[in-house]
Amino acid sequence: MLASIFLILSCATKPQPAETSSPAVPAPPVVTAQPAEPTENTPPPEPPPQVVEPTAPSNEAVFDPASITEEKFATTKADVQTLIEDLNKLIKARNYNAWRTYLADSYFEEISSKAFLDERTDDLYKRDQIVDSNLGKDPRRTQKKILRTPKDYFDNVVVPSRSNDRMDDIDFVSENRVKAYTMDNHGHRLVLYDLELINGKWMIIN
Repeated sequence: MLASIFLILSCATKPQPAETSSPAVPAPPVVTAQPAEPTENTPPPEPPPQVVEPTAPSNEAVFDPASITEEKFATTKADVQTLIEDLNKLIKARNYNAWRTYLADSYFEEISSKAFLDERTDDLYKRDQIVDSNLGKDPRRTQKKILRTPKDYFDNVVVPSRSNDRMDDIDFVSENRVKAYTMDNHGHRLVLYDLELINGKWMIIN
């Protein structure tokens, strides 16, 4: 009996084999992604924005009118006065070819453009309608004059309005550029001509 009990207890307390844990698997190394080499089909990365330094102002922007001496101002004003008197005479005489010689190439190109001539055509039509209305005529029956060439502009716009210009003052815009003004009845200065000294001659540029 005692032997049976001893056998049972021995079986009950027999140590169980310990569970063997599986060997630890090392974590995969962390690989830092490298930027891919550009290929023929891969656009290069955009460069960082560059700081744009402000550009230096143009010579005209930094021009100081005080740099013009009194002698140069007086001489230039007299020259421009003579120029406008000559322009008045040839405009009154309807001398288109002579008037053309006073225009800078850039200005002649401008007044030859369709856009310019179309705009002047509309302005002329409105002016003629006002004139007819003031004369008691029906402005709806005003004939529209179509300007197709610079000579049309000269004959229909310049001749009626610019043959008696009076210059009262000038302003230097740059060393070789001036604006000529006339004064209206209210004391306001109105620009007559924008002139530039080109090859020693004052030319109309606007």
